[in-house]
Amino acid sequence: MTSTNSNNNKSNIEDLWQSALPKLAEAINSKISFETWILPLQPVQWEGDHLVLLAPDDFVKGYAKQYSNLIKNTFNVLTNREIKIDFISSMAELENHKSQSFGEGLFYQTTYTQPKTSHVNGEVGLFSRYTFDTFVVGSSNRFAHAACVAIANQQSANSYNPLFLYGGSGLGKTHLMHAIGNHVRKNFPEKRLIYVQCEQFVNEFINTIGKGSYNNFRNKYRNCDLFMIDDIQFIEGKEQMQIEFFYTFNTLYEQGANIVMTCDKPPNSLSSLEERLRTRFASGLIVDIQPPDYETRVAIINQRCEENRIPLPHDVINYIATNIQTNIRELEGACNTVMAYASLSGDINLQVATDALKDVINPNAKNKVTEQTIIDIVCNFYDITQEDIKSKRRNNEIAYPRQVAMYLLRHVLDLTYEQIAKIFGNHYSTVMHSCDKIETMLKENDKAQEEIENIRKSISM
Repeated sequence: MTSTNSNNNKSNIEDLWQSALPKLAEAINSKISFETWILPLQPVQWEGDHLVLLAPDDFVKGYAKQYSNLIKNTFNVLTNREIKIDFISSMAELENHKSQSFGEGLFYQTTYTQPKTSHVNGEVGLFSRYTFDTFVVGSSNRFAHAACVAIANQQSANSYNPLFLYGGSGLGKTHLMHAIGNHVRKNFPEKRLIYVQCEQFVNEFINTIGKGSYNNFRNKYRNCDLFMIDDIQFIEGKEQMQIEFFYTFNTLYEQGANIVMTCDKPPNSLSSLEERLRTRFASGLIVDIQPPDYETRVAIINQRCEENRIPLPHDVINYIATNIQTNIRELEGACNTVMAYASLSGDINLQVATDALKDVINPNAKNKVTEQTIIDIVCNFYDITQEDIKSKRRNNEIAYPRQVAMYLLRHVLDLTYEQIAKIFGNHYSTVMHSCDKIETMLKENDKAQEEIENIRKSISM
């Protein structure tokens, strides 16, 4: 492509994007949503009918995708042709797009510079929306929230150090970590803090090896008052990286710096991690975050509605909260999708919400999971009968599967302890004890984790 054509293409796409923005803002009809998910996007590649939009990070990229049809339709009208839209979150991803999706003659916006992340007293990449005020506290995350507030207030350098948060994807671990950083940045501006995703930490170390610039790397990460690293499981299987992190951890700990880590599993389940690192990770406070209960899910949806000033009917809120139980990110995504439909149509009801979420929620499959479904699957898994599991027998061959069934009824169907007690003819305190016992076992026993996960997969099939 000639320089003249490149400049013309660049001018064309920038002009088109500026023309599209007011139309998108009007269609979305929520200033917060527009400024949060659309305005940060930048058009960085334009080839024929193919447009690539760059988001500042994976989080914005994920949420911006829900507006892909709206953006595509807007460009279809502006250009009078069918447009394909892709979203990326880094220039490296753009290079990959170039090699995989395009041939010669593509347009590059060569004047583009990567959006700057916040960098105050050493911390980088904090998402401003992630604060303690915007975090919905429920029974599944109350202890984790309290521990993070204590860390943020600089009250727990000894007893809570390191703080190890673990749980499944999309349950709020990253939100809490960013909330700590934002709180410290605001209330203790003299403190030097660092937030880094483990994958970035590993990549920087790999570059350090290539350049031999170990001192720069160590000076960056070993001189701070608060060190936060997200998704620490990424150092599994990386021997040299683990050695470097071991000494970084020790240096920070001996200096009295607070250390906060998130992970998708507890320290003792990081099987390919050096023992000396596992023991250090487990030497402070270990807190798990469970999937939110029904009341918390409703509160999260209500918060999103208030932020966007788009109220949703109670039956729509109930539909979303009932059908999306294990992932807050998916819950918020579904809520945003429904609110987008509400903005575009001017009205929302249960049928519209059902249509909007047809690719997210499959109510027919969901309705197949009943109390009896779970009991049947547990009985088959442990080779016991229905009479056995509902009997009063206390030998371990029967009692343990009964406890597993109680735990799954609680966490898959979100039944109350009283409801589960009626099924088995027990007192609700027995159910509470059984659920607590299984939760403790899941933290300490890899075999139990594997068993429960296999049963969950059978339930969801």
